[in-house]
Amino acid sequence: MACVVCGVEGTVKSHIIPRSLFHATKRPNKPIVANAVSGIGYQFLQSGHWDKEILCTLHEAVLGIYDEYGVIFCKSFLTQLRAGKMEAVIANPHPERLVRFVSACVWRFAASRGHGKPAKLLGPYADKLEEMLFRESAFDPPLLISRHGFQDRNGALLNMGTLPFIYFEEGLRFWRFIVCGLIFDLKLDNRGPIPAMKTLAINAERSITVFEDFPQNPARDPAIGPSLMRMSAKQPNRFRKLH
Repeated sequence: MACVVCGVEGTVKSHIIPRSLFHATKRPNKPIVANAVSGIGYQFLQSGHWDKEILCTLHEAVLGIYDEYGVIFCKSFLTQLRAGKMEAVIANPHPERLVRFVSACVWRFAASRGHGKPAKLLGPYADKLEEMLFRESAFDPPLLISRHGFQDRNGALLNMGTLPFIYFEEGLRFWRFIVCGLIFDLKLDNRGPIPAMKTLAINAERSITVFEDFPQNPARDPAIGPSLMRMSAKQPNRFRKLH
């Protein structure tokens, strides 16, 4: 297959989200619950999802720089989470790399799901992300980060990870994914954010503080609830604690 970026024949395995993050998130003998690649339904992940038909060795290596930065960032948070910290402070010495890590995950997903044509999912933002990731353009989409509080009815935090999906907040379009207990929201919408949302973007922050979120019932979340309900219906014993 030909590389989506340069057209060179010969592509390599490219993980949508770095597999080491899924390995870090997993609990012994328990797979991670995630949304399906198609966007409908669910799946159980061991090492995340990959595509071997979108990037050549060179361009996969370019994104690898941002992947490495994202892995260090996420694992720093995960270490603090497992230590029971209510307030996690994560160093972010190169803010632009964190934005590009998240953008790379979204772009890879769109390139994979769009069968080599990320514009099918991203529209005009496909070219903007490609220019930013592979040609270092100045595009800097707002990025928000929060800590997920999805729990079962007994108060245990769900072992959850998701592939990127479209999420609307205050009518604005974001691309969201969840990994290592963190929610990443990348705003890909040409409308300006509401005033309160402007203060939440972390694009220029060199230190990011993430507070414990309020407990949330995942079954009532409009983005992931429907998939979880399908899971509960098909495997009631495995997911009886969600309700």
